[in-house]
Amino acid sequence: MYNLYQSQLRKDIQYEVYGKPTFTIELFGKEYFWTIKIKKIWPFTTKRYQIMGVELPTDKNYVQSELNKLRKHFKGKGIFFQLGFVNEMISFENASHKSEDFKEDMLQMRHHLQEFLCKNYSLKVAFRENMPNSNIIIDLSKPDNQLIMEMNASARQRVRKGINKKLEFGMAGPDQYQAFYDKRLKISGKKGFNIIPYEQYERLIRYITQNNRGNLFVSSIAWEIVSGNICLYDHRYIVYLYGFSDRKYGNVGSHHFLKYKMFSRARDAGFTYCDLMGGAPTGFINHPLTSVSEFKESLGGVKIEQYGSFDIVLNKLMYRVFKMYYKLRG
Repeated sequence: MYNLYQSQLRKDIQYEVYGKPTFTIELFGKEYFWTIKIKKIWPFTTKRYQIMGVELPTDKNYVQSELNKLRKHFKGKGIFFQLGFVNEMISFENASHKSEDFKEDMLQMRHHLQEFLCKNYSLKVAFRENMPNSNIIIDLSKPDNQLIMEMNASARQRVRKGINKKLEFGMAGPDQYQAFYDKRLKISGKKGFNIIPYEQYERLIRYITQNNRGNLFVSSIAWEIVSGNICLYDHRYIVYLYGFSDRKYGNVGSHHFLKYKMFSRARDAGFTYCDLMGGAPTGFINHPLTSVSEFKESLGGVKIEQYGSFDIVLNKLMYRVFKMYYKLRG
């Protein structure tokens, strides 16, 4: 199973782009890298820890023993320790399994899993996910016509509309980096999502382009960028990291067209899979990633439901304060 979260690529980006030192810890008989997150909230300086991409063993007693060691080692040193478990619950083709009964079954399955993990390992379901509960993977070994046919009807129509409207597709050049950022910043303000500061964006683009670890893909009309993606290259995988689509050009299918052309270009460049990254857990209609997930699922591929993120509480009082802070912040 592909695991970006514990890859050398992500480890390098954490340090080179975001300036976060990583540390190594042994857990469940494996070496994982973890990070420290420090934030000032009112008069408090908070500290919390994260390990994303953990594989949880099936031996309950062993897991309990290992987590107790983690609690003992970090007790009094922070608020909580978040673990992102990449164990697979189930995977399925996005072209099928769309019935309401299936969604309800998935909802109940996840609730039962969360109840089991919290009851047996004294964990809390993460109130702020830093690793999504699901991923969408596209098999790039297929020809263009099959890639389109495995999308849903609406996505197919938008791709064909983008082709008919003669949208331009390509990799952004250095002269377009500023325009790419400005467009995404403007759209983020309208849609209410956060983006990384420009300094980090510059470091990210410099790191991935100079080391052949990724690039920016754009679709445009009359030289204006109307949608864009930042992607990473990790061995056989091309990974979709960030993106945007200008609603002003929504009627020409720019974002669906961009993804389709990116799939085709990546396949021709030798990549086997495209990881579209995070989606909402199936059945959770009020999840913050629901609309994002619906777009990604419309492109076909396989959806992989993972265990998701859980917290080990190290300081109960500060954990409540931290949780309340993020709830009030919206």
